[in-house]
Parts: sequence; C-alpha cells; structure tokens
Amino acid sequence: MAGKKGARVKGNATATKSAVPDVYQDMLSEALPTQSEIPERPLKRRKTGRRDSPVARSSPAAKREEEDEDLEFEDVLDTSLQDFGSEQDIPVKRQQTAYRDSDDESDDSDGEWQGLNLDAEPEDDEPSGDLDLTLIKKTIPQVKPAASRRRLVGKVEKAERLEKHKMHVLCLLSHLDRRNYWCNDSEVQKSLRPLLDKKMLTFLRPKESLSQFGRTDSLKRGLDSVAVMWRTRFSITARGLRRALWADDEKDLQNYRFDDGEILDKSDFRAAAKTLKGSRDVGAQLFCALLRSANVETRLVCSLQPLSFNSGGPAMAKFKPKPRETTPETTHRETCNPRTDFQFGTPGDAAAHLTSRRRLGHPSAAAYHMPEVSAPSRPLAKPKPKPIHESDYPTFWIEVFDEAHQKWFPVDPLVTESIAKPRSFEPPASDRENNMSYVIAFEEERCARDVTKRYVKAYNAKTRRNRVESTSGGERWWRRAMRPYGRGYKSDADQIEDTELTANVAKEPMPKNIADFKDHPIYALERHLKRNEILTSTRDCGRVAAGRDLNVPGGKKLEKIFRREHVKVGKSADAWYRLGREVKIGEQPVKTVPAKRRPDDMDFDDGRGDLEERAGTNLYTEEQTEIYEAPPIVNGRVPKNSYGNLDVYVPSMVPPGGVHLRDDETARAARLLSIDYSDALTGFSFRGRHGTAILQGAVIASEYREAVEAVIEGFRDERAQAEETRRTNVALRTWKLMLLKLRIKERVDAYKDPDEEEEEEDAGDLPDGMELEDSDDGGGTEDDGDDDYGGGGFIPE
Repeated sequence: MAGKKGARVKGNATATKSAVPDVYQDMLSEALPTQSEIPERPLKRRKTGRRDSPVARSSPAAKREEEDEDLEFEDVLDTSLQDFGSEQDIPVKRQQTAYRDSDDESDDSDGEWQGLNLDAEPEDDEPSGDLDLTLIKKTIPQVKPAASRRRLVGKVEKAERLEKHKMHVLCLLSHLDRRNYWCNDSEVQKSLRPLLDKKMLTFLRPKESLSQFGRTDSLKRGLDSVAVMWRTRFSITARGLRRALWADDEKDLQNYRFDDGEILDKSDFRAAAKTLKGSRDVGAQLFCALLRSANVETRLVCSLQPLSFNSGGPAMAKFKPKPRETTPETTHRETCNPRTDFQFGTPGDAAAHLTSRRRLGHPSAAAYHMPEVSAPSRPLAKPKPKPIHESDYPTFWIEVFDEAHQKWFPVDPLVTESIAKPRSFEPPASDRENNMSYVIAFEEERCARDVTKRYVKAYNAKTRRNRVESTSGGERWWRRAMRPYGRGYKSDADQIEDTELTANVAKEPMPKNIADFKDHPIYALERHLKRNEILTSTRDCGRVAAGRDLNVPGGKKLEKIFRREHVKVGKSADAWYRLGREVKIGEQPVKTVPAKRRPDDMDFDDGRGDLEERAGTNLYTEEQTEIYEAPPIVNGRVPKNSYGNLDVYVPSMVPPGGVHLRDDETARAARLLSIDYSDALTGFSFRGRHGTAILQGAVIASEYREAVEAVIEGFRDERAQAEETRRTNVALRTWKLMLLKLRIKERVDAYKDPDEEEEEEDAGDLPDGMELEDSDDGGGTEDDGDDDYGGGGFIPE
C-alpha cells in the first residue's frame, strides 16, 4: 500500500513517498480486514483558495487526481484507499451538500456534506473559491413584559385582611412576650455573665457621686465596649424575623420555606447562649439577657412585621420551578453510557463505536477484554454556607434606661452598631424585608409600651395608615390589645416618656407630596375631601406643589393646604333626624351633592335622555342642627306617626311624660290594661337599598309604668309555671314507661322453669371454659315444636 498516488503530503514531499511508516502499515493490515465493511468518513481537510482550472474535469481519473492534490493528511490514514485493492476500484464519490440552518446539525454526521457540488465551476458573479460564511443573527422581536399591575382589593377582602392583620398582631405580641421572658432565665444569664470583665461592669454601674453628664457618659462607654465584644463573639448563622407578604396565588406559597435553625424552644435558646450562634434576632435577645445579668435596666424592643391590611405594598415572590441543572459531564453520561452502548469482545460493535484515532496503534483492541478500573474516590468538598441576605435595618434591638436623665435610648450591637440614635432604625418604604409600623418595648417585669413614635419620621403621614388605628374603631381595639401588658399605673418615667413621644409627633413637619395628605389627622387638601365632608374655612395654612403650570409665576402649580379641624362632616336632614337632631329653621345647606344614578333608572330611560335628573341631597353641619323634641304625652295619649308607631332612634326622642319599655311583652300588657301605647321604631335593617323597620318595645305614659311592669312580670311567671308543668309531665311519662317495662319483665320471669334456673345456677358455678352437656331426656335447649309458653307474657294472636 506504500507508495500509492493518493498519499501525498503537504510541502515539498514527493508523491511516491509514503506518509505512513512501515510499522503502522503492518499493524493496520492486520486490523483492517475485519473492518472493511464499515464505511467511515475520512478525516481530511480541504484547502481553501480558488481552483486552478476553470474547466470541469470529466474523467473519473482526472477527478481523483484533482482530489488527491487537494488532500493533506495529519498523520491519519485514508481508510477509503484501504478498503479497495487498487486505485481503479475506488468508486466515484457522490456530491456533498451542507445545510447550516438545520437544527439537527452535528459534527459527527456522515451525511452533512451530501448534495454539495464541489467540482462545479463558479459563475462570473460568484466570488472566489474561498469558503465564505455569512452569519446573520436572527432578530427576535422584543416583546415588552406586561407591567405588573397592583391587584385591587374589594370591600369584603379588605375586611378579611383587617381581621387577619389583628390576629397576626396579637400572635406577634405573644411571641415577643415569650422571648422577653426567656431573657430573664437564670441559666441563660449564668452562661453569658462570664463575658463581662471588671472594666465593663465598672462602666455599666456608674457611681452616684458622678455628675449627671458623667453618669450618662460612663453608661454609654460601658455599652460601647460590651457591644464591640458582642460583635466579635456572636456569629450570625440564620435568618431572623422578616416582613410578612400577601401571596397573589396559592402556588406562590410553595416558594416559601421555613428557615433552618430557627429557635422554637427554650432549650434551643439556652444552647444558643452557650454556642453564641444564631440569627441576629437571637443575638439581640441574648444581648438583652447579658445586660440584665449585670443589673442594667433593659428593654427588649421589636418592630412587629404583620400582614398589611392595605392594598398597597409588595407581594410575595412568584413561584418559579427550578430548571434541572445540566452540565457537560451529566449530558455526556446521559447520552453515552459505556456500560450499555459498548461491550468488549464484540469486534463489529466495537469498531462501530470507536473512531480511527482510537483504533490507531491498537489493532486487536476490539478482541481484547479490558478490565473495569474504578477511579479513586475524591474527598467530598465541604458545602459552602449560603450567604444570608437580610434587610439593612434590624427588627430586634434593646433600650437602656438612663437613670441620670430618666430617659430610654436604643442600642443595636449587630446591625446598625449604634447607640442613642433612634432615627437610624426606620427602613425605607422600598424595603421588602422590613416595615416599621408597630414598635413594642418589653421591660423585665413583662410590661410593654408602644414606642413607635420615637423611631419613625412621619408617623401621621405614613406610619399611621398602616396601623389599625386608621380604621373605624381601631384605637379602641389597640387599647384593649395592649391592656394585658400594662403596668396598672403610670410611673414618673412613663409620664416623661409620654411627653417625649408626644413632642416627637408635634415636631413632625408638613408633608411634601400630595399622597401623604390623604387621611392626614392634621392637614387636608380640598381634592381629598369626601362626598359628605365640607370645608368650613377658606383660610389656608400652606401650599404644596401639584404639578407644572406655565401660566403662573415660577411654572409650578400650588395647591392650598387646610387644617383638618376646619373640615366638618355634613349630613342630610333625614340623617340628622335619625341621630336625634333636626335642622334649625332658616338654615341654608352648606353643600348640595348630586344624587347617585340607580340601576333601576335605566329601565325608564329610553335612550333619548328624557329621564328627569333626581334632585340632589342638601347637607348640613352639626352647628346648623339642634336636639329634636318630640310632642308631649297629654292625658295618657301617646303621639304616633302615619304608620302607627313612634320614632325612638335615640333615648332623647322619647316624648316628655312618657317612658320607653324595651320588653317585647309591653304592647301585650298595655292592651290587657287598656292603656294607650305606641310601638317604638329604633332603626332599620338594610339589605341592599331596602330597609326593614326594627320595632323594640313600646312607649307608654310614665304614670302607667309600674302597672305595665307588674303585668310583664306576671307574664314571665306564667311562662315559668308553664315550663315547669311541661317538665313535670315529661318526667311522669318517663316514670310510667319505666314501670310498665318493669312489670313486663316481672311477668316474663314468672314463666321460667325451675329446672332451667338450677342449670343456670350450676353453669355459673363451673370454671371458665366448661359447659354442661345436654341431657338425653329432651330437657335441652332444643325446641321440640310445642310452644306452651304463650306469647312471652302477652296473649298470642
């Protein structure tokens, strides 16, 4: 095979010199006869450049000569020459074609060049014979993602959210109370006490002989040294309390996972005090226990993170299933499994899977069974701890009491690393992990105080709208919720603290944007007035920028700001009447609101707009009304309206000389005594737009009150007597039934045979498991067909 024409090498080498050494030729001659039936694509590389001859060769020999001139070898044998005995036996190669836009294109495909006419003459307008590849990036139209709109919350859902918000707040208060109780544990304080050296204790306990400033400075120095020590000794290994968010879909809850290492028991809290590891919330709690062990008056402060009842705010992250991680190693293992795809000892299969490069130098590799050698096991790498991403603002910290100034100041040793800087604890509104709405401080005696006003910058403008006090009846509910954690009395320090918190709210500046003026307890804008609210004074207390206006000097449109005390609630005359007040004579309405269009108005409107517009509602303020006085009762005659009853919405609407008895038997007693009365209309029960009158008791003359009450008491006695009679009858029927059953049992027992009674007595004397044998005289229990016992105590029919 050496010296063939088809084995030309690149450069100045002659065509007669073989590129394959003789040693390789002998090795290949032994291996190739068993592989002659395997068609394999030669590993060749075609030269680039313009062809020398513009005329296409027609003879097969010329084609082979041209191809041989263009071939070059990289120390690889052309297997196509080895499969045939001579040069004339080489078949004509088919034209190859490539499809670059195919999705299944692969470097290992043998037919990727089929259909391409490599010998065709280039046309005049074609470029040179060089391979010219033009890669055009397929432009994909970019679709802008739809902006996530805030989901609207209906009235029913908002009420449900408010109830869940209240329940969550109560649960968080109980949780904070339990953690504060754990900080007083003697075992926890005993484990932490050795961390304080003598110098720290000296600073934490200043002498009373020092001045007021000296005692405060000594306390702060001691707290600073203890905080530095605590930061170096305590390790944060888990997440702490974070903001609770609403999920738009139930599937989003699948993405929520409880944090590992969360302390749920007191024993875990004691273990954390020994190991000094845990979340930064646990670190603040243990720091509180450390200071209490040194007799420093300390509070445990927490910023509660309840579910919001407002529609605003971020939502829980959408659930996205994690895609399966694929690596080149795993992909190769899945596509090519050596144990199933290849078996040693089968030459044909081995040659089909092994390339010529792997067979080179190993002619008998297909017939050789190679033993499997397992790779040495590598030591498992230690998993890197996942980074903990939390808010830059804490949820737990402490407050220390400065006895010299009778004030509390905050201390945070882990997150903000600050002392006496209350303004550095409020997170921004964009923080998804933390929101400051309720800040509660628990003292060592397990009494709590609401200190939110000390840490927030805009309590009335921003914080208050996220609290339950902004809702109807919320202030009363919050007082009841904090009542179990009250001290029972107010100390001097509590009174000083109340004055400080009130001063902080009073120093709050006026809002700078329009959104913060809505429902503000001090300021109001005319655009935010409700339908029934009236501005009684046009005197403004300031102005706020409300957009651009080129017609005014400065180019800014300014809107007037009014005080909330000048905003009054207006009601119609009928609404004031239901509150026991009537509009004064001669008063003019301060505001007239248009009537709302009702759905039933569409039935009468034929589309031409001929439907007359309903008259508006006149509104009056409380100053324009006076207390309603009903006509008096004269000679025992009670006044009535057109419906035969009397409006008594409030107690002041009872006519003079009369009395309102709320008992349902009042009308019956008055009819029995032949006394004039009038049913009392106390309100309406509305279902939609229609209301049903609620009648409760009756109104009578005051001189008949004792007589009517006596009759009502007699009615009650009659009802009690009737109930007692009913119960007696039920008891008598029960006793009668039981006695009847006893008589029937006695009569049935009288029909028993004396012999059967003896057998039953003997059977009772036998040991357990033994029974009497049946006698042969027919005295057994088998029925002989003669029934002489009648009907079991009854006469058989």
